[in-house]
Amino acid sequence: MSLVNYWENKMTNKIQRFIAFLLVLCIPIFAIAGCTNKDVANAASQTSSTTNEGYSIDTKQTNPEGHLDVYMLDIGQGDAILLKVGDEYSMIDTGDIEHRENIVAQLKSMGVTKLKNIIITHPHADHMGGFYAIAKAMPIEHVYDDGISVDNNMYKTYEKWIDKNKIQRSTLRSGDVVDFGHGAIFVVYAPWAEPLTDKKGAPDLNNNSIVGKLIFGKFSMLFTGDAELQEEKKLIKEQNSRLFSRVLKVGHHGSRTSSSEDFLKSIKPESALISNGMYNSYGHPHDITLRRLQENNIAIYRTDTMGRIHISTDGNEWQITTER
Repeated sequence: MSLVNYWENKMTNKIQRFIAFLLVLCIPIFAIAGCTNKDVANAASQTSSTTNEGYSIDTKQTNPEGHLDVYMLDIGQGDAILLKVGDEYSMIDTGDIEHRENIVAQLKSMGVTKLKNIIITHPHADHMGGFYAIAKAMPIEHVYDDGISVDNNMYKTYEKWIDKNKIQRSTLRSGDVVDFGHGAIFVVYAPWAEPLTDKKGAPDLNNNSIVGKLIFGKFSMLFTGDAELQEEKKLIKEQNSRLFSRVLKVGHHGSRTSSSEDFLKSIKPESALISNGMYNSYGHPHDITLRRLQENNIAIYRTDTMGRIHISTDGNEWQITTER
């Protein structure tokens, strides 16, 4: 579903309700105020133009139904985020190959028996590696990825399983929207039709990560995969303040090559979540990134020291709790 189509439907309903309200208002004062059908039509026209002028879903809210729970699983060095919307579960990334059995065990212990959606931000093993184990353990309805393939056994297994089990598969691009239902949507900002490339001219896997905002009522959370400075700069140029989100999933596990000062100023998050393994060989999260977050008064939550991180929201208020 495109961003335009999603909000055309939403705004049509709102405009219709507004016209109905005006008609009810005009009937009892028709003779006094001279309210006519022409007046109602003009009011509706003004509302429509005002609403659409400069309108962007990224700075608006959805109508939440029930609760949204976001779990950043503690799975070592990698990303695996579980979303619960109503009674349906989805995931953003599936963790690393070496931790796949642990990931499946965690999902089962949380009562997950099937997944509505899985978004794979990019085809690196620490984001895609758990897919096969999860797919063998439970049915998956729809898979979304960035459309960039890699020549290795992990990716070949991923594609074969999707084809064999007839799982719906879609490629996400800037402007797309994934509707999780119950008023929860994921607005996609990146990647683009023309991929960002490395020095050799090949698509840069980190810098073509799917980047998008999860919106549920007043709550918003920006997911960044392993986006680094190159992708961040393009996002700032195209979106700037529309990146604003209450919570940030820190890019590339807190690497110094992500979470630039300008990127943080565009997002203005209250809290930042980092998924990384204890004493990992990469040194994630880097001190310079942690210092940058602290200097911007952003509360830091990290799986290596705090375990599983849980965000619970009704769309109006939200709280973040940790396992330890």
